[in-house]
Amino acid sequence: MHRRSDAAALCAALALFGCGGRDQEAEAPQKKLTAEAEVLAISKVWQALEEEHGTRGPAHKVGVFDLKQRTTLTLAEGHPSGEEKIEIKERFELKSGAVYECRARALSKVRVRFGRKNGEPALEVQRPSLIMARTCQPSDFPEREIQLPGSGSRFLLQDEQLVGFAPPSEKRVFLPKQ
Repeated sequence: MHRRSDAAALCAALALFGCGGRDQEAEAPQKKLTAEAEVLAISKVWQALEEEHGTRGPAHKVGVFDLKQRTTLTLAEGHPSGEEKIEIKERFELKSGAVYECRARALSKVRVRFGRKNGEPALEVQRPSLIMARTCQPSDFPEREIQLPGSGSRFLLQDEQLVGFAPPSEKRVFLPKQ
């Protein structure tokens, strides 16, 4: 009689749990992608556009200026460096009434480091200082160069965008380049 209850228990267990082996794939822990893999899965080339309009101090020759800056960041898997291309278009109105249209371009190697902030993928970009030559029409604009200090900026991946968060003055938002 003891064998009959053991057999009944075995049948009940098989009916409840089935006789197949465990689904090992379902139980295997999911590998979490690295921050680098998550960013690069979206794009290896990112682009930000900044616009600024303003005036300079009373002692300055420039009365009003408009600036458009496009920054293209190119990343490569497994490399601690990337490339940053900066393109600037400016329009200046001098207090004398003269108007200048200027352009400047630079290409620089940058150091990149991937990590996480509050569990989300993040990217740090460090750029050396740059001196960019201005090309203006007319050609006699008094400021011939743009000096950009070296910088270190951090970006957080949010909704397929790299959003600047450090330093607090970093306002760029990089979108995947199409």
